[in-house]
Amino acid sequence: MPEKEMKKKIEMLMLALVIVASVVVVVLTSGGNSRTGTTGADSAVSAAEQKKEISIRNVTDEIVHFSIKTADTSVEPQEVSLEVGKISHFKTSRALFISFERAGRTESYELEEGKPYSFRYDENDLLQIYEGSHGRDDAVDLAPYVPTPMDVVEKMLEMADVDADDLIYDIGCGDGRIVITAARKYGARGVGIDIDPQRIKESHEGAAEAGVEDLVSFQKEDATKIDFSEATVVTIYLLPESNALLVPQLDKLKSGSMVVSHNYTIPGWEDKEIDSFEMEDITGSHHTIFLYRR
Repeated sequence: MPEKEMKKKIEMLMLALVIVASVVVVVLTSGGNSRTGTTGADSAVSAAEQKKEISIRNVTDEIVHFSIKTADTSVEPQEVSLEVGKISHFKTSRALFISFERAGRTESYELEEGKPYSFRYDENDLLQIYEGSHGRDDAVDLAPYVPTPMDVVEKMLEMADVDADDLIYDIGCGDGRIVITAARKYGARGVGIDIDPQRIKESHEGAAEAGVEDLVSFQKEDATKIDFSEATVVTIYLLPESNALLVPQLDKLKSGSMVVSHNYTIPGWEDKEIDSFEMEDITGSHHTIFLYRR
């Protein structure tokens, strides 16, 4: 190749490299926002998309007054009066802090972004806020997700005298451990009901791992709106007021069907209670199991 032509090609190559380098610098520094050259408007959209919702539901029988704010002390808290059965929704990309009156004193708590919460009464009938199971307006929040310890699961199934002829419905099934254990250990069929899609996903994974997919199924449903009258055993780990909501459905069970409730009684079913058992799990936590016969 002639020397003159070679020199020209080298000059063109160097020019191209300079242009590419300039473009990279512009992309990295454009708008001073990010390495990807995001504009101010695009950043605002991205920030908005990153916001999550905190929902607060009033499950008590009184209007609840509370204040809620961010950690920024320069911003005044928002005062809210939440009516019975209503939900307040807050879009936020960070934790919020809530304050309310409880037993004559102000209580304050940090609420994690993206989570649902509910005002309920505690065991002393005092106002308290708890993590909820969902923030949907169209469905009742029956209880937060708290897994039943496996040794308690075993005892619940034992008390109900579960065998291969049973069809178990677990209301608020969480990760599906009760119906999965019943299928694996006793060969029983089972249906798990939960409103949280993440819990349903975990249940399917657990059933696959245990090899009992042919015996169990899981439904993402509002438990107060389903018919489980075909069940021979019903298991629940809900709050007393939630158990009360299920009584009309429990009353439709066939005579002789068993209902096992972890830690809480079923209001209105006092005459159907046939046994109870107190135990400690492997961590030393206390549990009571209540057995009912329809």
